[in-house]
Order: sequence, then structure tokens, then C-alpha cells
Amino acid sequence: MRIAIFTLMRLGPSLAYAIASNFVLSIPLLESHPSSAFAWWLHMTLLPVMREPIYLLLAVPGVGIWSAAVLLTLASIFGIRVAMQPQRHRRSGFIHAHIALIATGLPMGRGAVAQAGLSEFALPQFQQGDWSFLPLSHSPLGTFLFISVFLACICSHLTVIKRAISA
Repeated sequence: MRIAIFTLMRLGPSLAYAIASNFVLSIPLLESHPSSAFAWWLHMTLLPVMREPIYLLLAVPGVGIWSAAVLLTLASIFGIRVAMQPQRHRRSGFIHAHIALIATGLPMGRGAVAQAGLSEFALPQFQQGDWSFLPLSHSPLGTFLFISVFLACICSHLTVIKRAISA
């Protein structure tokens, strides 16, 4: 039972890459069917969760929509292999999980600095910490995705620590 739970936890990055691939594919779907309610629903559901990392990926010269979709799909498939054989792919699993964590955490970081107005320049002493910008309060999908990828990172850290102790 414990192995199955850890395997499910390690599948978090694959889920993140699969959702990112679906977001990328929603762009041409929306372009070819602009009146489709499903195309709009898919695009607008995934937009708050995957906008920043995908737009950064698409900003790389030579990376188009189709190549990004293929890259993300391959990353998702690779993540399934890593999750099924964690002892064989320790370093790859560590890198795979942490890239996904950065990608899912990026929209949260961007939301933290997005404020309307110039009050932060005029009166910086009146700024207060506000946690309502996190997708935890706006998007259940973003919350679930971030937590699942975070758990995969914890699993990869536990694997590294366990190997260091046994060595």
C-alpha cells in the first residue's frame, strides 16, 4: 500500500506536464473553433494555472505550439516511467519534479507582484502581506496541482536522503 501511495505522489509532475500539454493544445483548438463552448471552457480553466510557464516556453526561439505540445507530452510520459521505477531514475526524477514545481509555482509568484495602482511606490510603508493572490484561493486545479507536485518533490528528497544515509 505504501509503494502505491508513493507512486501516486511521484506522478504529480506528469500530471502537471499533461495539463500544460492540454493548455498548449487548447490554443489551436480555440483558434479553429472559436465558437465552441468546450474549447473556451478548456482554455479558460487551464489559463490561470499554466499561463506563465507556457508563455515562457513559447517565447523560446524555435519553439512553436506543436513542438511545445510534443515536448510536454514526452515529459509527461517520461515522468510516468520515472514514477514507476524511482530507484533507477533518482536524479532524473529529482530534476523532473523540481522543474514541474517551478512551473506550477511560477503563476503564484507572478500573482504576488501583480498589484493595481502606484501605491507600492508612493506609500511602501502601508503595504501588507496578502495571501489571497495565491491560486490556493482562486483555482482548485492550481491548488491540487501544486500540492501534488510538491509531494513529488518531497518524495524525491526522501529518496536522495535515504540513499545518502545508506551509503
